[in-house]
Amino acid sequence: MSDKLEVNTNEYLSRCDSRDIISFDSRNPIYVHKVFDLVYSALNKQLDRYVAQLINQKLERKCDASTWLEDGEKCEILRANSLGWQKGIMKIKINVSLEFVPDEPEETASPLDDVRQE
Repeated sequence: MSDKLEVNTNEYLSRCDSRDIISFDSRNPIYVHKVFDLVYSALNKQLDRYVAQLINQKLERKCDASTWLEDGEKCEILRANSLGWQKGIMKIKINVSLEFVPDEPEETASPLDDVRQE
């Protein structure tokens, strides 16, 4: 199966690198990038297939879930202001966001701090 799931992160998490560690219970720290991998892996294996199966069921289709995720399903769309049917491919792509909200904002030094103190 191709990688259709994209996991986005907020600004704080996007600044994390491979050395950053997170702990949820103070006993089992884990690298932040491993959390991304776990979320990606779990969702990529489960959610996309579930959505494809649900669409097949609702549309009374009998195609394999991977059709929606990899090749796409052939379809046509008729738009109100068009001259006719537009042929194309419908694919499922799921986006997920991970966010971290610090309790207190990070303090950053400003070049103006010395001027303000004078």
